[in-house]
Amino acid sequence: MGSTTIHFPENILSRIDRAAARRKMSRNRFVLEACEAALAEDAGEWPEGFFEPAFSVDEKFMLREAVIELEETVFLSRRNRGVPLL
Repeated sequence: MGSTTIHFPENILSRIDRAAARRKMSRNRFVLEACEAALAEDAGEWPEGFFEPAFSVDEKFMLREAVIELEETVFLSRRNRGVPLL
């Protein structure tokens, strides 16, 4: 089985813990079952035509610039990757 790390805000994490305790299950099992339920309901499906918008040339340029800016910000903000500091 694969694994992943998910970062939750404290208020959400405490709600997850309380819900898991009420069901007498681990936090991991609760999150896994919640994901399975969401997938079973097709949660997260993109609306029809979502990826086919009619952007103008200017809008495409602005979108491309925004994506580059976002990627740079994320890259510069990463704290848990790269060579460890000794």
